[in-house]
Amino acid sequence: MYFIKATLLIFIIIFNNYLSNLFYLKIQNYYKKRIKFLHSFKRKKKYNESNLVTFEDKINWLIIHDTNKLKGKCADKISLHKYSKMKLGKDICNKILKIYKSVKDINIKELPKQFVFKTNHGSKYNIIVENKEKLNLKKAKNLLKIWMNKDFGEKHAEFHYSFIKPKLFVEEYIGKNLKNYKFLCYNGKPKYIYLSIKEGTQKYRNFYDMNWNFINIYCLSRPHPKNYYPKPKFFEIMKKYAKILSQDFKFVRVDLYELENEVRLGELTFTPMDSFFYCEKKEQEIELGKEIIIKNF
Repeated sequence: MYFIKATLLIFIIIFNNYLSNLFYLKIQNYYKKRIKFLHSFKRKKKYNESNLVTFEDKINWLIIHDTNKLKGKCADKISLHKYSKMKLGKDICNKILKIYKSVKDINIKELPKQFVFKTNHGSKYNIIVENKEKLNLKKAKNLLKIWMNKDFGEKHAEFHYSFIKPKLFVEEYIGKNLKNYKFLCYNGKPKYIYLSIKEGTQKYRNFYDMNWNFINIYCLSRPHPKNYYPKPKFFEIMKKYAKILSQDFKFVRVDLYELENEVRLGELTFTPMDSFFYCEKKEQEIELGKEIIIKNF
């Protein structure tokens, strides 16, 4: 009897693995087609897996072939808190004030004057509230409903987001016009950092190395003509955090904020700029992608 039960259990495990692998292959092929479509639509070029040299193409290859399920957990803005605590020994994410099952559960009276509405399963799905008395709650709820019902991963061909169960939460407000330091990390090694700058309607993007030396790279936005931005006060701590938080991944961008007395983790990003992160010069795209090694898969 024990032998029959054991045999049946082994059969169930093998069959479930077969179904799981079959499902994954179907999803994988779907995303491959989506990426090819988006390349031709957004970049007016073909996505060719036989010639992967640029940062952008290698990121898109990782979307399809890198099966690291931890990517989905870390892209989830709620479960990221647990990952931060596990890796660093403390949670350095912004404090979560409330988690709601649905939009209808929002009780504006229990929230502070300033806060941020967010969903956990996408990018830029947030509403910054600087004064709740001036908030158009009906409009905000309608927007949150739309976001909650979207599969961000499918829309943008970013595989890992599709495995996140959508949740709505409220995060503490930490200020506006904060500098967001974005570390490009390869196999646990921070290599480049960029800072996005907005002055009026003009946007700039400055790149630096790990000694805060300016690098003249033009990616999506041109560098500021006057590179006068000082090295962050907690730069060494930021580098340490970025190194630890990126150890489990072939590539990840670690986004960190510097507050008055501490460093905060914004998010871990596996597909910067919707995976269409291109530069003015192709040699710069090649340089940024050089350390993404894909032959080990």
